Amino acid sequence: MASQKNYYDTLGVSKTASVEEIKKSYKKLARQYHPDLNPNNKEAESKFKEISEAYAVLSDADKRAKYDRFGSGNFGSDFDRAWQQSHSNQGFNYEQMGDFGFDIGDILGDIFGGRGGRGFGGGSGGRGRGRARAQAEDLEMELPLSFLESVRGAKRALNIGDAVIDVNIPKGVETKSKIRVAGKGRNGGDIYLIAKVEEHPFFKRLGSNIEVTIPISLKEALEGATIEVPTISGQVDLKIPAGSTSGMKMKLKGRGIENSKAKTSGDQIITLQVVVPKLTPEVREEIVKALSKVPSDNALRAHLAI
Repeated sequence: MASQKNYYDTLGVSKTASVEEIKKSYKKLARQYHPDLNPNNKEAESKFKEISEAYAVLSDADKRAKYDRFGSGNFGSDFDRAWQQSHSNQGFNYEQMGDFGFDIGDILGDIFGGRGGRGFGGGSGGRGRGRARAQAEDLEMELPLSFLESVRGAKRALNIGDAVIDVNIPKGVETKSKIRVAGKGRNGGDIYLIAKVEEHPFFKRLGSNIEVTIPISLKEALEGATIEVPTISGQVDLKIPAGSTSGMKMKLKGRGIENSKAKTSGDQIITLQVVVPKLTPEVREEIVKALSKVPSDNALRAHLAI
């Protein structure tokens, strides 16, 4: 008796996952394991078949209900048969899977440029096309980027299929930005790299501006000072005026993200954070004595009276 398969684990979703959650997970995994992006990789091809089987069952309400009640049963052997029958010397015809009750052509079309009927391993697999000429297909791949790569721009050497391709990443890309690599998709189509930008430990992006909080000492706040602060293009000097307070904002003009099309740059917005130092009792007493001449602190909260 064939062992039971856990389709939910295969797709990395819970048993209560919605159809959209199942679809989202499958799309992500399909982009990772699709054989066109992993040529001559039997492990990736096997994984792609495995996730496709899980999706074909869980995305179909009737099949999912049977699976939830009785387990994988004959789904595996039926899917194997459909998978084999859908291969030919012209490639793999995803659309033909639908003839066997496993419809994965539409979603693969959504992922890989609207041509889910043609698959890996050869030319056109469209129904009734036989030896028809292969058509170009666009592919999508996720491209993880560091925050600084995204705002500064970068060059990357990417392994796509069996080739190494140099890709120029323009300045200012954001998560979900698309970077087109012309002619490197299937059969001469394009590849679209979907940016996924990591968060930075202290820089934040707001449009074309960069925001950062800079701690300063109490002495620097009271007396004023010139300090070094980080920007996305390197360290610069910033003059802190005497009497600065926490929450005070300062602007470094043109130190934000460059917009090459508009030929403009955003700014860097700095929020000061005054840090009270640890003091000895003697020093603290001297400071308190000096502050006794300052007006009552209650005035600071006068606007909060109810």
